[in-house]
Parts: sequence; C-alpha cells; structure tokens
Amino acid sequence: MLLASGSGDNTVRLWWVSDGELLRTLKGHTDDVNSVAFSPDGTLLASGSDDNTVRLWQISNGELLQALKGHTVYDVSSVAFSPEGTLLASGSWDSTARLWRVSDGELLQTLEDHTDGVNSVAFSPEGTTLVSGSFDGTVRLWRVSDGELLQALEGYAGSARSLAFSPDGTLLASGSWDGTVWLWRVSDGTLLGTLEGHTSVVSSVAFSPDGTTLASGSGDNTIRLWRVSDGELLQTLEGHTGYVTSVAFSPEGTTLVSGSFDGTVRLWRVSDGELLHTLEGHTSYVRSVAFSPEGTTLASGSGDGTIRLWRVSDGELLQTLKGHTSSVISVAFSPEGTTLASGSWDNTIRLWRVSDGGLLQTLEGHAESVRSVAFSPEGTLLASGLGDNTVQMWRVSDGILLRTLEGHTSSVTSVAFSPKGITLASGSGDGTVRLWGIAP
Repeated sequence: MLLASGSGDNTVRLWWVSDGELLRTLKGHTDDVNSVAFSPDGTLLASGSDDNTVRLWQISNGELLQALKGHTVYDVSSVAFSPEGTLLASGSWDSTARLWRVSDGELLQTLEDHTDGVNSVAFSPEGTTLVSGSFDGTVRLWRVSDGELLQALEGYAGSARSLAFSPDGTLLASGSWDGTVWLWRVSDGTLLGTLEGHTSVVSSVAFSPDGTTLASGSGDNTIRLWRVSDGELLQTLEGHTGYVTSVAFSPEGTTLVSGSFDGTVRLWRVSDGELLHTLEGHTSYVRSVAFSPEGTTLASGSGDGTIRLWRVSDGELLQTLKGHTSSVISVAFSPEGTTLASGSWDNTIRLWRVSDGGLLQTLEGHAESVRSVAFSPEGTLLASGLGDNTVQMWRVSDGILLRTLEGHTSSVTSVAFSPKGITLASGSGDGTVRLWGIAP
C-alpha cells in the first residue's frame, strides 16, 4: 500500500505504508503542492499546486503523463477522481471548479458560480454529482454530465455548531451560534424552516428514532423539543443550571439525555418532559453524552478528562474510563455497542472496550483538539472533526488514518454520517455545513 504526500518543497513523494520507506519523489511542479489523489485503480496520481496546474503521474514509474493548465490564479487547492476514474475535478482560488478527462487531459467543464476560492471538491459515490466548498461560505452541488448547478447550501449568518441527520436521511438539522435551528432537505439543499426560541447558541441537536421530534440543547440552559413536520415547539425542559452541551435520544425514543456545564447528566421522559434521574459524579462540565445502541448504558465525557458509563435504568455508575490528559469533548458508541470512541482536547481519539473499560487504541497525530467523533453506520469508519479545520476518516479495525477532508476555514465542531453511510456532514465555525461523499 502506498501513501502520497504533497509538500511546500514543490514535490510529491510516494511512501510504502508498511515500513515508511520512500519509494520515489515526483518533481515537476514549480510551487507548493496542495492536494494529491490516487485514481480508483491505483495506477495514477493527480496533484494540484500553487503553480496553477494539475499534474497526472504514472505510479509505477513516476512518469509525468500530463500537465493540465487552465486555472488562472495560483493555488489549485483540491483534486479528486470520479469513482470510475475517467474524470478528474480540481478546485482553485480562481473561484472555479474544473472537470478534466483523464485519458487525454481535455478540459470538459468550468464550473463558475462561487464568489471566492474553491478549497475542496469531491464526487458523489455514484459519480453523477460533484460537490465544491468555497471561502464564500457555501457548498455547491453540480451535475457532472453537463456542469449544471443543482443546489447551493448557504444562508448562515452565524456558524453551524451542531448537526444531525434524520433517521431516513432526508433531512439535516443544524444548530447555530445565533440560537436558531435550521432544517434542510438533503436531496436539493432547500432550507425548510428555521426554529427560533433559544436565546443562546444551539450546541447540540438530535432527531428521535422515528424522526418526528427534534431535540436541541442550548447555552440558555434549556432543552427544547420540536415537532419536525411543522416546527412547533412541543416542550421546554428546564433544570440545568449551566450551558446544555449535548442531547441524545434513547434507541426506543422514550428517554432523552442531556449533559451540561453544571457537571450533571440528566435523563428526561420525552412524553411529558419529566426529569427521571440526575447523574452526578463528574468533577467538571459534561461535554458529550451518548446512549449505547441497546439503550441500557449511557456514556458521558467531561472536562475532568474522564468518560463515565452509567446504567440507564437506575443511574448507577458502572465504570470510569481514565487515560485522556485533558477535557473529553465527544463520545460515541459503535453501532454494535461494543466499542466507545472519545475525542479530547489532548489531541487524541481513544477507542475503549465497553464490557470492561479496556483501552483498545489511541489514535494520535492530530495537530489540534478533537471536537467531534462519529461512527459510520456499519461501524468500520470513524470520522473526527478537528480544531485545525479538517475532518479525518479512520479505519476502526486498525486505527489507520484513511483521509483528511479539507475545506473548512474554522474549527469543525460537529460530524454526522447519513443513515446509509454514503454522506458525511460537517459543521464548522466558518458558518458552513459541508456534505462529503463517502466512497463505498
């Protein structure tokens, strides 16, 4: 297996993953190399550079096959192959995305509509749609066949603080620093409604398992329950004495859990909003909460650097997981419930065995804090949102970093997989929500 790296020294390097040995150095660019991508069959490598060009290289011998010219401003910031490998997309600071035919390097389409540099491009899994993210604060979806703009996700005055897909994957909810919750239709990016009522940042959103109710937790110390069909406010849950950082529904949808800066975890009955339990024990704020898939165990991550596992039925503390050296910001159970992931201000992700609290892996190498973690629906991938503005994708089985998704211009505070696992949503302090295609 090979790893490619692009550098500020104008070169691309190919490395053997097994032992870290340098295979070869590809020279030809005359300025920084910003992005590299392998073709699906692994025979070609594309590189984008500040020299305004995209270059195609033969992996087997390092030969330069083509230099694709057309971008008019320095910084080709992103390159991506289509799933079948016949097309290459590039994004540039000239505010365009371009589609090239790989076989002969012909420019097929210039996609123009962004009003600032394009910093990320990606194909949908089936290859019919291209998504581009830009410094103009928007994400745009294009039809590959003719270059038509299909939709633009935009509208935020503030930033997207939290994200959640509906169970059927048709809706996306985003909570904002301006105290509102936005509901989007995923298929075309249409903004369906804005839910107003909170008086501070909406730090967490969650759909009920049947998709009919949306919960939002806020810096105003409250949780609000909304009817999804018409946006009506159903209940306001009050009791926390600090910022509500996280909310989650139990798998059967009858119970809601919330974590807060007041250091407690609270369990609420959804039907009438009654407080069922207050779980105390953390010595600092509770930043994240999550139910296990079967609904019997609850995990909470805290500013005290620990994760606590609680029995839902009676609130008893089962285990305290120690190992992080700073605040635990995000926790998530794997779909089968045997593994727990935690992200921390100590710049690591830790994977724990739920049955006995054993530490399975520590994923290191982050340059910044890990703000959010999420398992893919089948449990083979883990996504992390980082303080360095990136999203990273990890293979759970061995902890290998598979890819880094770049495009956001501020910290990534929330990540969420769609129910089928083909799309990843990321929300950031840059005011955008970005949708990424996950290769099958």
